[in-house]
Amino acid sequence: MNQRSKTKTATAASKKRSARKSVSTNVRAPRLARLKQKYGARAIDGLARVNPDHIAEHVDWCDRIDQHFTKLWLDFTYAGMAGRGILDERTRCLVVVGQFLAMDEMEQFPIHIRNALRHATPREVLEVILQAAIYLGYPKIIRATRVFTNVLNDLGRLGEITRTQPPIDGRRAGRSLEAERKTWGITEADCPRREELLRKFGWEGLSTGFRLQPSHHHRSVEQLERVDQHFLKLWLDYIYAGMYTRGILDDKTRILCVIGELFVMGEFVQAENHIRNALMHGASPREVLEVILQSTIYTGMPRFVRVVTLLQRILEEDGRLGELTDTQLPLNHKM
Repeated sequence: MNQRSKTKTATAASKKRSARKSVSTNVRAPRLARLKQKYGARAIDGLARVNPDHIAEHVDWCDRIDQHFTKLWLDFTYAGMAGRGILDERTRCLVVVGQFLAMDEMEQFPIHIRNALRHATPREVLEVILQAAIYLGYPKIIRATRVFTNVLNDLGRLGEITRTQPPIDGRRAGRSLEAERKTWGITEADCPRREELLRKFGWEGLSTGFRLQPSHHHRSVEQLERVDQHFLKLWLDYIYAGMYTRGILDDKTRILCVIGELFVMGEFVQAENHIRNALMHGASPREVLEVILQSTIYTGMPRFVRVVTLLQRILEEDGRLGELTDTQLPLNHKM
């Protein structure tokens, strides 16, 4: 296909999308008015803000069978949680993408990809999916990437991914051991074998771990070294020298997404490590708590009490609990 044909095809696709959106808006307006009258403007406006293209899917299933539950659910989710404003919309949407991926919930996954694309680039949304391979393995990632590609094709935005690929060697060429030493949170007193490990396994992966996870990375390395040093080298090169240095997501956002995924998975040991990492790399206690609280919308209540207790213990140990107790939203908060 020549460039002129490609341009005509893209223009036609854009016109079709605009036409569908116009029809949807015209049909949706009376429906929105009825829903606002029945359930309140605040809840429905919140729903329209968070899920503007999928209002019917989020209400019709319960509106026709249990209006009392619908009212309670809309008030909690869209009049309440969606309007708290503690997480910016980009972070909140990226966390949700990771959580739906972790749950293998592919029916609503395209909806949340579209929502995320309103606040983040396609490359950032894809990065959440690819980073999740570390915690979820390949099968779910392959399926999720296909769904993501289909959404971009439908939106006419696939070129934003194909044109923004990182170089095949990632960011390796721009890294320096001496520069990165200054970023480590670990001393030789903490890890007497530090220099020996750098020589044995290469500095790129260990350096990233010493920066991101100074409280425990060296212990994980020494534990793995005792049982399988070959796997350890592969693990360091893949995750710490590779995935964690890509730079597409900032560390704070990437770690908050991980916390959301671990919440869904019920993985509390790693959740503690990553909560500590998030606090170390710029997330406030209130932002970490908000990831936990927002997660109740999609995964229910049982896990959140345990994770909130974990967060409070970490903050007490670090002398930072006041950063949570003193930053509460007012009881009658409205966004």
